Amino acid sequence: MTLLFSLNYLWVALNRTNGADGRGLGWFSLLVAVTAAVVSGETLWHAATLWDFWNGLSWAAWAVLWALFFVILVLRRDIGRITGILAIVLGVSTGLLPGYLLLSGLL
Repeated sequence: MTLLFSLNYLWVALNRTNGADGRGLGWFSLLVAVTAAVVSGETLWHAATLWDFWNGLSWAAWAVLWALFFVILVLRRDIGRITGILAIVLGVSTGLLPGYLLLSGLL
């Protein structure tokens, strides 16, 4: 699953350097959203601990965000503000906070 994030970031960097309009990244984001939704469902189906449930819900939240990237980049809807807010919230709640808690030994 790390590859999904890595390719996204590399593609964004490529688009920024070559001036592409982002439609290709948008279609890739749709593929990633579907994949993340499947991973979320499987994770939640087999969840046994609180951490498993959190992980499944985290994947579901990121699936929604990737779907919003598809809507922005391919369907050209003006939902940049809500997508940006969601990206910040998810970055903090699924990346920054859990990472800090893991590194500090609190989780």
